[in-house]
Amino acid sequence: MSIETRNLEVVVEALRLFAHILRSIIEIEEERKARFDEIIGELSKPETLLQLFEKLPLELRGEFMTALLRLAILAPRTQNFLALPTEEKKKVLLELESIVDSLEKVTSRLRG
Repeated sequence: MSIETRNLEVVVEALRLFAHILRSIIEIEEERKARFDEIIGELSKPETLLQLFEKLPLELRGEFMTALLRLAILAPRTQNFLALPTEEKKKVLLELESIVDSLEKVTSRLRG
């Protein structure tokens, strides 16, 4: 297989993953009856964060706040993600996965 063919396959797979993300965002917007940026904006309001914080058991409050701070620190590094060197992309990925794990733990406690 030529390098051009392999490159095309990689781009097609990346586009498929991006389409999956877009589909998920559309489904969320339809369910919530709001644009995704509005949902994130509402969730980012200090009043909303405080309400979530107060619903959490004491043992998860620190993890929640730490995850939010880590996300705020990470966000600027994701702005031009494609331009980052591969090793930096890997660091961003690992940090994001760790933040997601923490937030999933928090959301599971809020649900249950």
